[in-house]
Amino acid sequence: MERLKIGIALSGGTAKSVAHIGVLKALVEHGIGIDYVAGTSGGAIVAAFHAAGKTIAELEALGGGMHWRDIAGLTIPRLGLLSGDKVRDFIVAEIGDVEFEDLAIPVAIVASDLTAGTGRIFTRGSVALACQASSSIPEFYTPVEIDGHILIDGQFSEYVPVAALASLGEMFAIGVNLGYEKGMKKKPRNPLEIIIQVSSFIAQQNAAASERRADFMIRPDLREFGPLELNRASDIIHRGYTETLRIIPELKAAVASGRSGQ
Repeated sequence: MERLKIGIALSGGTAKSVAHIGVLKALVEHGIGIDYVAGTSGGAIVAAFHAAGKTIAELEALGGGMHWRDIAGLTIPRLGLLSGDKVRDFIVAEIGDVEFEDLAIPVAIVASDLTAGTGRIFTRGSVALACQASSSIPEFYTPVEIDGHILIDGQFSEYVPVAALASLGEMFAIGVNLGYEKGMKKKPRNPLEIIIQVSSFIAQQNAAASERRADFMIRPDLREFGPLELNRASDIIHRGYTETLRIIPELKAAVASGRSGQ
């Protein structure tokens, strides 16, 4: 009998997006292979790197050593405070200027199309450009223009990209929601954190619908980490790893029976 194919949908999360590396590490260690992957915002970058063949050790070293200067460049404020071109340059430097068809694992990347007023799923074309569009937080990064369309962060259309994942084929769909929190949120400490928290508030509204489509959800507890704390990336990766280890037995049981586990 053919093995049940497994896909994973990686949410956004700003600096917390590196937690996806820990999630993938736990899955790989326990023999849960990933056949398809979708990503939104920071999750799109991790998805692209994983699909391009970077090992978990390489992802840990890369994520643990990241700085904002690697992925953000100042620009003259017009449509955003920072240029997202460094996001694209960073990805090209790591995996090359590859097309989706070049990746070892099928990938879907989600962005939000302001011109059309809809979400947009990328499965063809430049991977780096799609990731740049997907992670362009309004007012933070300048939007990306592709074919006359203005594109911003994918979290406004699908924060946990389960529907995008489903566009790749039939599978057991695992969703990872890094923004899921119970109770009071941390008080924002600066204007950028206000922008990020407003974006997160909107994103969690559509995340609820995405979670209902998933066969299994992983929600690491990342409340102690701020959205801009890349300096704590190694700790965030480790938290994603330990939180996923905790639910591995439940996930394996769900995959074995092909049933949902929320």
